[in-house]
Amino acid sequence: MANAAQYFELAHAEETSGNENAALLFYISSFCDSFNSASGDYPCGTIAKIRSLQNRLSLSDLQLLSLVHSYGPLSDAECRKLLSYSIYGCVTGIKAVLADRSHG
Repeated sequence: MANAAQYFELAHAEETSGNENAALLFYISSFCDSFNSASGDYPCGTIAKIRSLQNRLSLSDLQLLSLVHSYGPLSDAECRKLLSYSIYGCVTGIKAVLADRSHG
């Protein structure tokens, strides 16, 4: 999960500097990488940061999801589903996406 942690650190630095747009993109990268690396660590703190920035930037869910790009084993669509399920606390949905991936 080294990349996820690095993305998170970059995101935090951007957020602290007032660059909320850049911070959001780095937090999304951290989120996706935590699943792409199959570390087993669930990115709870990252979800909270993403949701907070989404609200501060007045982005709809569709606008937020359009920013998701995986760059890993999971597809963009899978990462979008994981983010959406994570935001709304749908553990069953998260498990289904990950189970489908492991069988596919």
